Parts: sequence; structure tokens; C-alpha cells
Amino acid sequence: MSYRTLFDRQIGTTIPTTLRSLLAVRAFGLRAVGDLDADHLDRAISWVHNSDLPDPTPWLEPGQLLLTDGGQFTGPGSTSPEAYCFRLQQRGVAGLGFAIDVIHAAVPAELAAACERHEIPLIEVPGTTPFIGIIRHVADAEAADRSARLSWTLESQRALARAAVRQDGLRAILRTLSSRLGTWVALFDAAGRPLSLPGIAEVPASVDSAVQEQSRMLLRKSKPASVRITEPLAATLQTIGQSGRLGGVLAVGADTPLDSAHSDLVESVIALASIALEQQRAVSDARLRVRTGVIELLLAGRTDEAARSATALWGRMPAPPLLAGQVIGFTGSQSLLDELELAATAEPGALFFAERSEDLLILASREALVGVADLLRKHDTAAGFADLDRWAGLSRALDEAAHAAEQARAPGVVEFSAIADRGVIGMLRTSGGQLVARRMLAPLDHLPEDHRERLLAAARAWFAANTAWDPAARALDIHRHTLRARIDELGDVLNLDLSSFSGRAQLWAALELSPAAR
Repeated sequence: MSYRTLFDRQIGTTIPTTLRSLLAVRAFGLRAVGDLDADHLDRAISWVHNSDLPDPTPWLEPGQLLLTDGGQFTGPGSTSPEAYCFRLQQRGVAGLGFAIDVIHAAVPAELAAACERHEIPLIEVPGTTPFIGIIRHVADAEAADRSARLSWTLESQRALARAAVRQDGLRAILRTLSSRLGTWVALFDAAGRPLSLPGIAEVPASVDSAVQEQSRMLLRKSKPASVRITEPLAATLQTIGQSGRLGGVLAVGADTPLDSAHSDLVESVIALASIALEQQRAVSDARLRVRTGVIELLLAGRTDEAARSATALWGRMPAPPLLAGQVIGFTGSQSLLDELELAATAEPGALFFAERSEDLLILASREALVGVADLLRKHDTAAGFADLDRWAGLSRALDEAAHAAEQARAPGVVEFSAIADRGVIGMLRTSGGQLVARRMLAPLDHLPEDHRERLLAAARAWFAANTAWDPAARALDIHRHTLRARIDELGDVLNLDLSSFSGRAQLWAALELSPAAR
């Protein structure tokens, strides 16, 4: 049963009025002319209008039923049934009721044929049936529908109010919404996680993945929005909260778009849910501030106090050996913090995080780092991590983690150990050292190529011999004074004092970093 059918049963009406329901009223004696399909018979009639004008369409609206005595089809200058029906079809009328035994003894054959060609349902109305009776019938049905919907809305709002004051207010509100609409309801938090809602129909498996994906999409935009899913099952999704601070997404199963009464009820639920989620957010913000305090205590060396504070709120505090991580200039969404909170709760003693200044700090065990890396990639965020063997080394580990984060070229995790394993030259090579080396050696480019190569070969041999003159000269098959002369000239060209360790170290590093000089 669709949620709309259930709603109509709840309010106790049989509207909207259709041709099928009018034909069923025996007092009217109406008869369908020709075969009418289900689409025509079950189309809602928004109003009934009567007119004998040759062209009544300026006063008609789509979905209305037109009644006529057929005066426009008699006498000189009578209306063409073909043109008449064409205009009605273009206007989108729900049907044409033709009175017999008033002007015409029967429905004109030409009119019946034209209605069939233009797919306009044609109804024969006995001359003894007053048009006003049909009009009043539809008007009374519309009035009864409005009254029933208003009563339903008021009762639904009272039910929400009663649910809101219960101890499990948020879930009681959602159960009320599900019951009143007769459909499934789901609520996702700011991280896109579905909240457990016992007693409420679950999201159908065939649409569950689509609903979750659309929820995450709406949350990533960080702006109030709504979206409707139509395949394979229909649902309406609406964000909860303000722009930049969304609290979640409400999803409601609906086989047709929500009408005004249902939308009003959903809006009321969203308002109440916003309050409940905002309260939860306030608690979450307070917990984040406590997390920051714990990190400050650790950095100050007050590890026992930090452990007691953390344990009181989150259970066991992670203990070294750990990996200390840092996201520089954290501007990620609230949903990343929410998902870290969930992961930390699921793995007490394995993960801890906190915001400090403009950075996000993370302490994780080696096992927990895999899940953290997945979360960071999911939220397009990069973090550096460094080994932390004891709390006294936390400041150093965070500095190393910050350096590793600066080397990140893609979302995820960069470990400082991987950078350190490449050595100082490896670090310089990934940090733009090649550009500096190229600039340092640029004066050699003004020398003739063969002379430039002699000087560079002398330097390479000299460094290979640990700057010992005789072994280097023998390797080049030249006199050691010649080698000295070439090294002195190289120092003059590059403006380096190669008699000092500093000058020699700079030249060696430049040669290592410059592919053209090797």
C-alpha cells in the first residue's frame, strides 16, 4: 500500500474526485461514451465548469471537467467539433460532459469522433441531471477533503508535541512521523551515519545505498538542500540545520512527491530534530574542547592528569608506542570530526584526536592508522605521522608529523619515517632542493662546455677521494697541483670557499641534487 493511499484512509475521504467516482454516483445517471482507459477514469478532477461558448478554454484550467448543453454546435456558424476538441486537448481538460435531451437528443457523432481522436473522455449527462448538482458534489468533496486534511494536520502536530517531551524525544518524533505517513523514515547525522531507530520501518534494501549516498552528497555541500530519489523506490531527502553547520539529513519514503500537509509535518519534524541535534552538537563541541585540553596537558608533561581526563570521558587513553599525526591548517568538514569520534569510540585505547590552534592532531596505534588513512582520503585531507615512543617526545613527533604533512602530494597519510629513510639529500630532493642546486651551479653554464666538464670532473673525483688530493689526482691522471688549481677555480666561479667544510658541503650537496652535474 502506498503512503498516499494510507493517508487517504486515515483522513476518511475518497477524494480526489475522478470520472470513475462521478460515474459511480447513481443519482447523476452519467454514462461514458466510448471506451475510457484507467488513466482517464482515475485522473483527479480539480473543478467543474459549465459553458456553451465556442471557445471556453480561456476560463479553464488543466484538470477541470467541462459540462455543456451543446448550444455551440447548432445553428448558423456553429463550432467545429474538431477545432473545439483540439483546443480542449491543448488546455488539458480532464473530460467533457455533454447533456442530452436539452438541445440535442444524443451526443453528436462528429463530437464523439473528435473526442476520441483527441483522447478527451466524453461523458453523457441526462437532461434531468442539473449541472449545479455535479458542481456542488465536487465542491463538497473538495471542502470535506480540506477539512479532513486540516484535522489530520492538527492531530499530527499534537502527536509530535507529545512525542517531543518524551525522554527519547528525537526517536519518538521520528516514530510519530513514520506512523502518520505510513512509510519508512531514516535520519542521518552530520557524518552521514544512519541513527538507530527501533520501532520504525527500515529503509528498503533496494534503495538503502542510494539514500545513504545522496545523504552524504547533501552533507558535503554544507548548505540546506533537498533531493528526491525516484529509482528504484521513491524517497525525499531534506537537510537539517543551517548552512555550514548541517546537523544531518532526514529521509522519508514516498511513492509520490509530498503534498502540502505532509510537507508541513516533515518541516515540523525537521525543526524539532534540528533542536535535538544542535543540543548534541553543543555536547560534541564541549567534548572537543576537553580533547584540546588533554593534548595541552600531554605537551606540558602532565601525562597522568591527561590520562585521567581522557579516561573519564572516552575510556582508556592511547599509550605509546603510537603514531602522532598532524593535519596542517585543518579546514575539513565537521563530518570528519564526527567520524573520528565514532572510530575513537569503537576503538578505545587505539585512537585519540583533538583540534589545536588551526591544526588537527591525531594519536593512533599502528593498527588504527589504516582506518584513519581511509577516513582522511574520503574527506580529501592529508596528514603527516611520526613515531612516538614516549610522551616526552610528543612535541618532537608533532614537529616531524607537520613536516611530513607538508610533503603530502595527495590525501591520506605520509609518514615521517619514509622521508627520513631517504636521508637529508632525499628530503632536499623532494622539497625543491634541485632548484636551489641548479641556481648555485648556474655560473658554470657561462663556461665553454669542455672547460665546465673538466671542473666538474675534478670536483667529483675530489669528493670520491674524501677531498684527499693525491688519490683524486691519480684517478684523473693529472698532477695534484693541477687538481688544486681546478678546485680553486671552481670555488671562484661559484663564489664558494672550498677550503672550508661548509663550502665543500654545499658544493657536494649541489652536485648530488643536480642531475646535469653528476
